[in-house]
Amino acid sequence: MKVIEHTPALLVLQERLLGIRLFGGATALLGFMIFIIFEFPFDLFGCFCIAIAALISTLSPLEICTFDKSGNVVVLEKRRWFSSQIQRHCMTQIETIHVEEKTWLGTNFYQVKLNFVSGHRSTLTQFATTDRIAQHSLAERIRDFLEVGCLSTIS
Repeated sequence: MKVIEHTPALLVLQERLLGIRLFGGATALLGFMIFIIFEFPFDLFGCFCIAIAALISTLSPLEICTFDKSGNVVVLEKRRWFSSQIQRHCMTQIETIHVEEKTWLGTNFYQVKLNFVSGHRSTLTQFATTDRIAQHSLAERIRDFLEVGCLSTIS
C-alpha cells in the first residue's frame, strides 16, 4: 500500500493490484499490435483483446484504508466498479498491528493485520504480498501514526 495522505490527524493508504494492471496493459498492447498488423477478420481479435483489457482495468480492485484521529475511526474500503465493501472500526479498539506470514508452495507471503479488542481481525489488503520489508514498514508506519497522541497499547 502506498501513502496517499499523511497529516497529524489523518493517514490514508491505497492499494491497486499491480499484477492485474500489468496484465491488462499487456493485453491492450497485444490487441493494438494485432489490430495494426493484421487485416480483417484477424483485426477483430485485436479489438477483442483491447475490450478485455478495458474490462480488466475496470474490474480491478482498489483498496483504501483511512485512519482518522479526529473521528476516532478506521475505514477499510474495497472498491470495484460494480461493488464496494466498507468496514468501519473504532481506532481506540485496535489492540495490535502485526504482519502475518503464510507459506504457500514454498513461498512466503506477508499481510498486515489489525487485531481489535473485541477479537475481530481485519486485513488491510485482500491479497498478501511477497515483499516482507514493505509490509513491516507499513505496519511500523501505522503504529507510529497511531501512537502519536492516540494509542499507547499497540504492539
